[in-house]
Order: sequence, then structure tokens, then C-alpha cells
Amino acid sequence: MNRRRPSRTFLRVFSAFCLVFVMTITTLAAWSALDERRGSEVEAEVLDVEHRGPRTFVTVQFSTRRGEVCEADFRVAVGANRSVTIGERIRVHHAKSDPCLRVREVGDRSGWFILLIAVVLLIAFGIMAYVAWRRPRPPLPLRYAGIP
Repeated sequence: MNRRRPSRTFLRVFSAFCLVFVMTITTLAAWSALDERRGSEVEAEVLDVEHRGPRTFVTVQFSTRRGEVCEADFRVAVGANRSVTIGERIRVHHAKSDPCLRVREVGDRSGWFILLIAVVLLIAFGIMAYVAWRRPRPPLPLRYAGIP
């Protein structure tokens, strides 16, 4: 069976594109994780609770330290907040730059999972780019060429 291998130029272009893309994603994920870390925790009032199968979604209202009043929806990930009712108060964490858009409950660490995946992809595509761009090795000399 004669299989056709992809061209070396295609592998180089593909690996370079993927490496730049994953570097960008890793940078954005790291910035997002640091921005969330610089945010703060506040008490929020639960305005609405919606159950969609095993998942629970809540709408909360809170005010930031700068005085902004925010309303946000998010999925409950911490087991203690799964049975929350309307009118209760729960602790939420918001990011520094977008406090009304990037809200999660205290104890939810799912943001770090994206950063971990981005780093693993960065390593994988870095190895792929190294293999695609390295100089090919010369063929090994025939050890016993011409000897009967």
C-alpha cells in the first residue's frame, strides 16, 4: 500500500499557525486568570433560581466596591449552593476589569482548568513545530557497503 505523506512545507505552515494560535490562547487565559485573582468577593442576593436537569443556574445582584450595581447569571458549581433559594445571600467573586460580566461563586476553580489545557496544547504544538522545522538528519552510512 502506497501512502502519501504530507509535504514538509504544509507541516511547517500548519505547526507555525497552531503554535502562534495556542500561544495567543495561553496568554489570554493567563491574563484572565490573573484578572480574576485581582477581583474581589462580595455578598450577592439571589434573584432567580432555574433548574435544568441536574444543573442549577442562578441570577444574582450585588454591588462592587466601586459602587457599581451588577446583575449576573451563572451556573452553580459548588455543592453547598445547589439548594439555594430566591432571597438568600451567597458569596460571589468578580473579576477586576469586568465585574458584571465575569462572575462566579466562591470556591469555583474551573477557570484554571482552561489555563491548564492551554499549556498542555502549547507544549504539544511546540514539540510538533520543533519536529517540523528541524533540519533533516543525513542518512546513516552503510556500515558494510561493498563488503561481500
